[in-house]
Amino acid sequence: MRTALLYLTAILLIVSITGTSFAADRGSDNYDVSVVDIYSDLDTCDITLHSSEQVSGLELEMTMEHEGSTLDKRKFSIDMITPDSDVTKAFEWDTDDKGDGKYTVNTMISKDGCVIYENAYNFVNGRQTIPRATVDDLVPNSQGFSVMITPQEAVVVDVEYMLIDGSDVIYSGTEKKISVHTQPMEVTKDWNVLLENNKEYTGRIKVKMYSPSVTYIALSEDFVAQDDVFISDTYEDDIGASATVDGISQVPFEGSVRFTVSKQDDDGENVIESVTQKSPILLNEDDETVETIWEERLTTGIYSLVIEVIGNDGDILDVEEKIIESDHEPSTQQTNNTGTEDAEESPGFMLSGSLFLIAIVALMSRKR
Repeated sequence: MRTALLYLTAILLIVSITGTSFAADRGSDNYDVSVVDIYSDLDTCDITLHSSEQVSGLELEMTMEHEGSTLDKRKFSIDMITPDSDVTKAFEWDTDDKGDGKYTVNTMISKDGCVIYENAYNFVNGRQTIPRATVDDLVPNSQGFSVMITPQEAVVVDVEYMLIDGSDVIYSGTEKKISVHTQPMEVTKDWNVLLENNKEYTGRIKVKMYSPSVTYIALSEDFVAQDDVFISDTYEDDIGASATVDGISQVPFEGSVRFTVSKQDDDGENVIESVTQKSPILLNEDDETVETIWEERLTTGIYSLVIEVIGNDGDILDVEEKIIESDHEPSTQQTNNTGTEDAEESPGFMLSGSLFLIAIVALMSRKR
């Protein structure tokens, strides 16, 4: 029994050593991971990796060099790339070097300490020619982004946009063949992913021009994602009120709507009723109508109505003020006389019932 146990242990040890050795010996020729796109200037960089197979546990190292000196080095861990898919990283360089000339960005991808990909990307700082367009006023927010492109002459451009969480590009796309003539053009796009409230993200765009040579202009701006909605329509009368709320953020709105109706009297503004109703969850381009009914119908008079949309953090996102003019007069005389009328009708009902019984008895006597 002891001999069999030692034999089994030896086999497991051999298998373990063989497996470890195989993983360590697997070189770059056996991993189809490569860089399919990279852009860098002195301020920012983005790089896209592609793999034809599922691979995990990658390390990405980026180094910027100029005239033989290393200016900055960045390292990133990539947990997994699924088969035939891309992973994009974007980040800012930390360097004070702004001189003109040639710069080199060295890329190295490794797994388990083994280098599986190396390459170098060069760019030149300092424009040699005046660009045919300038890119101004990049404004990203919780809904999407807007950027203004100003032409120096008619030009056709591609606009690539990215939404970045830390160094991870979580959403991207490209608007191609945008014609910009003599007037500045605004390019706007909405995000299509959910955002987390009060979290910082980065919006990034790259404008590509094709002539006289292929050139890029890149801009990045940070923003803090927040829930946001607005009131698009209201209805109010002496019975109740409603508000239609439209979402304009990819942060899920989980707030509420407060209806406050008041009336002016000798002592000032007197709150008649205040009701808070929970809103359905809203995202960008969603809309829902929130309604309420007053506990008591508003009687004749002029009332003020304030409709407030309360956000996830308790902040007021939008306000509408309205006037309700009521001509409702409750029938007080009918209400007060109800008990009296019932009392008067009761004896009559009893007398009619007695006469009806007497008539039935008389008919039965005749038949006999």
